[in-house]
Amino acid sequence: MKIILLEDIKGIGKKYDVKDISDGYARNFLLPKKLVRQATPRALKELEQLKAKTEKKDAEFKKRLSKLARQISESYLEFQLKTDEKGSVFGSVTKEMILRAMREHGWLRKERVDILLEHPLKEFGEHKVSVDLKKGIKAELKIIVQPQN
Repeated sequence: MKIILLEDIKGIGKKYDVKDISDGYARNFLLPKKLVRQATPRALKELEQLKAKTEKKDAEFKKRLSKLARQISESYLEFQLKTDEKGSVFGSVTKEMILRAMREHGWLRKERVDILLEHPLKEFGEHKVSVDLKKGIKAELKIIVQPQN
């Protein structure tokens, strides 16, 4: 039986792939769970339209991410950490703090991003942090850590 996958299914294929599988497996397992749809001519035509719409959405999303990456690379975030009289640092700048600051600046909404920070920043000065915005788009964010007055 020829089917269209409605979700990624391990061992069979990715979402929207058209596959040929055994009739029993399709009728008894995949179709009742609504994981697939039978590949009729009408369903294949709808699939092409859906793929076109998805690709258009994906292109718009990538364009927005590229614009966001440019904005992040041109900007910086400033954090202040407490110190004692000797200059020892109390606290650190973490991934969560950077993510929260990016949301407060309005750079991010609900997007899921990865901030590539090996360890929290505990030294004063300027640091470069990689931000993976997904879809293969990355940006370099400048972080400035200063002592608190």
